[in-house]
Amino acid sequence: MTDDDFAGLLSSEQERLRRIIRAVVFCGAATGDILQRSNLVAWEKRNTFVHGTNFRKWINTIVRYEILAHRRDRTRRKETVLSEQAEEMLFVTENADDSDETAKALRGCLKGLREEDRVLLENRYSGKNTLRAYAEETGRSEAGIRVSLYRLRKALKACVEAKINHD
Repeated sequence: MTDDDFAGLLSSEQERLRRIIRAVVFCGAATGDILQRSNLVAWEKRNTFVHGTNFRKWINTIVRYEILAHRRDRTRRKETVLSEQAEEMLFVTENADDSDETAKALRGCLKGLREEDRVLLENRYSGKNTLRAYAEETGRSEAGIRVSLYRLRKALKACVEAKINHD
């Protein structure tokens, strides 16, 4: 694979990666920094990518490690971070192919949610709005939305585990 081909693949993923990072770190400035570091690492490791394999999965792994490094640094500074379960949920759905039983289970569980809960999750993790903007838009408190998100993550985790253990 030429450097130009790799650059094309990498640039085609930028907006999707930006949305994922923003949903995890909640901060626009940090989003740009993490994306930039991820791009740098990807470029440095471009020769390890095997052409014909899943580029999205490969770049998601790099981004995930950069988010974990950011998370570690924020934890050391005692800043708020997204729960590991929520972060895992983002990457399970992004890395999934049709043979991934966890992703299938998650998709099934998401379909079983009420419409308003699906909209809340989509809004929160798509990076469309900040939590504050979504709270204002819906007339709910930020704390109330955080509690709802916590309960939804907990319910989804239990649902996914039940579906996997049942099959």
